[in-house]
Amino acid sequence: MKKLNIIKELSNWIFKVEKVVAMILCTVMLSSLSAGVVFRYVLKSPLVWSDEVAILCLVWITFIGGSMGVKLNNLAAITFLIERLNDKPRKIFTLLGITITLLFVGTIVYISFGWLSSPNIALQKTASIGMPMIYGYLSIPVSFSFMLVHLVDLIFSNLKSKGGAET
Repeated sequence: MKKLNIIKELSNWIFKVEKVVAMILCTVMLSSLSAGVVFRYVLKSPLVWSDEVAILCLVWITFIGGSMGVKLNNLAAITFLIERLNDKPRKIFTLLGITITLLFVGTIVYISFGWLSSPNIALQKTASIGMPMIYGYLSIPVSFSFMLVHLVDLIFSNLKSKGGAET
């Protein structure tokens, strides 16, 4: 039982961090795009870096948002068949779906760490600001690792629930 609580607490802590990071990234993205518009159309001196910063923020927001969606169990799903099942079969199919997702996410984490450790990744830099591309690429293993924790928490929550599955 203590391990279940540790995973639940870790998942909750990660979710809090994700919320803060998402808010910061949204603010940076909005500021970057706003500055780009002001400098281009008002000051007639376009910023070459504003779009690049906004794109990197959007990439991170997308993957962090996906992880937050997993935590909230709020992702798109086709549930019309599962909703017609009784409690026990519903729980089994829900757990099966979460387990398949867990395997997929684990595979992505494994592949992405291998990909990031390849020598050519360290050499890539962004076009306008020259920032190492690994900062953008890190969004994949980081957010998918967070998803792993959230999925394990979802599995334990579903196993612990008495009635039907938490869909």
